[in-house]
Amino acid sequence: MKSKICIRYFLLISLLFTLNSAIADQWFRGNTHAHTVLSGHADSSPEDVAKWYHDHGYHFLVLSEHNKFINPRNVKLPDNRRNNFILIPGEEITGKKMIHTTAMNIKKIIPWDYDNEENSAIIQNHVDGTIKTGGQAILNHPNFHYAISVKDMLPVKNLYLFELFNGHPAVHNFGDLEHPSTEFIWDQLLTQGMHIYGVSSDDAHHFKEIAHNRSNPGRGWVMVKASKLDSDEILKAMLDGEFYSSNGVFLKTYDRDNETYTIEIDDIKTQQILSSAVINGNKSAGVESGYTIEFIGQNGNLLKKVKGLSGTYEINKSNLYVRAKVTFTRNRNNNYEEFYAWGQPVFNNK
Repeated sequence: MKSKICIRYFLLISLLFTLNSAIADQWFRGNTHAHTVLSGHADSSPEDVAKWYHDHGYHFLVLSEHNKFINPRNVKLPDNRRNNFILIPGEEITGKKMIHTTAMNIKKIIPWDYDNEENSAIIQNHVDGTIKTGGQAILNHPNFHYAISVKDMLPVKNLYLFELFNGHPAVHNFGDLEHPSTEFIWDQLLTQGMHIYGVSSDDAHHFKEIAHNRSNPGRGWVMVKASKLDSDEILKAMLDGEFYSSNGVFLKTYDRDNETYTIEIDDIKTQQILSSAVINGNKSAGVESGYTIEFIGQNGNLLKKVKGLSGTYEINKSNLYVRAKVTFTRNRNNNYEEFYAWGQPVFNNK
């Protein structure tokens, strides 16, 4: 009799462990930056914006309005709402000197009128105000008007997230002849010891007119690996780097620890999403289509490059950090364009 009870107990524990493991392996697609008519320069209501993301398969959305707090409880979701879709409370702190910050998972509005001669002090004010209300800050589009530099970000404490990619056509993610790209900024921050992760978002304003020069939804998102679809758990996973960012590429496998970094691309899902009219690629000087996986380290140095759908890098003690980047290049009417997925850095704890 006792042996039967022990066997049943063991099976129950095994089942619970299996269920917990399955829950921990869930991936959630989300956007942390979107605007509504409340901003004065977007074209859709909070309800319609939420509906767009719901109907396009997203799992979470932050309605990050300029200096306004939209309580998710006051936003009517679609009548056919899926169980796996939530709104996460937020605000875009639209501060002085073109410094904007998404305050994610906050409980109330955060003041935005603080000013200082030092950009870093303004950013720190945004971060501190966000944390005080129970949330975490995402520093938005540093290359918008080229307002924020590496030296502005480095002194800031408790800033762990920034927009590496923003889907608005006027934010200069890739820099120009006189200004660095946001990816270059990221590598400089990481090389100088800052532990910060790169977010991809829409910054969507225009839902009624789809055009390359409009700020449309569906151009930048994060894929977050969390134990459940919950505001706190999503944010916790992002602060742990348990997500990748994308503007067009989906991954099948995204495994990273202190020893190995493994990437496998989901080509079918990527091609499906790239058939969408809202997607914008980055112009490429390349002459060859296909996928490239790069593992990148200190100062943005290339550690390993793989052509194809999968790649692994063995992390060694000399790596200050290792991050991954996937590039898909396609040829459309003799014009090459690129789409990306960015894996978060693994830091070497020497």
